[in-house]
Amino acid sequence: MKKIYFVCLLLLFTNTIFAQDTDIDKIVNWNFKITNKDFKIGDEVELVFSSSIEKGWSLYSSDFKGDIGPQPTIFQFSENGSFELSSDIQAIAPLKKVDKTWGTEVSYFTQKAEFKAKVRLVEHSYDIFGVIKGQVCHLKKGICVPFEKTFQFN
Repeated sequence: MKKIYFVCLLLLFTNTIFAQDTDIDKIVNWNFKITNKDFKIGDEVELVFSSSIEKGWSLYSSDFKGDIGPQPTIFQFSENGSFELSSDIQAIAPLKKVDKTWGTEVSYFTQKAEFKAKVRLVEHSYDIFGVIKGQVCHLKKGICVPFEKTFQFN
């Protein structure tokens, strides 16, 4: 039991060191834009989440289950009454592979990533915000780094 506890602490400590040495904003640089700024109350608009990814790194997509293995990118919206989410997040043209470590198919992005969602605007002074959570990995370095990034459309 002590061995298992020690190994868990060692892994946690090692991951913390890698996370401190890794500036996630340099690895994944996010941009957020809303289509159709000329809208009427009740119109549906599209949100575009795009990112550039540093060479050698991969960003996992949002369109696979994360119950085992790599963690997919998730988008959590903070509801405030100014909008209604009218579609799920759509990953645009991710790459796919069977992950050798976990033996399951995953989707991911290299260099650039794009996700889209549709919302219905309920107020003219909308404020759409939330958090993106995900994981980036560098295969040659053998590391994966979880991240959390806030987003805002207003």
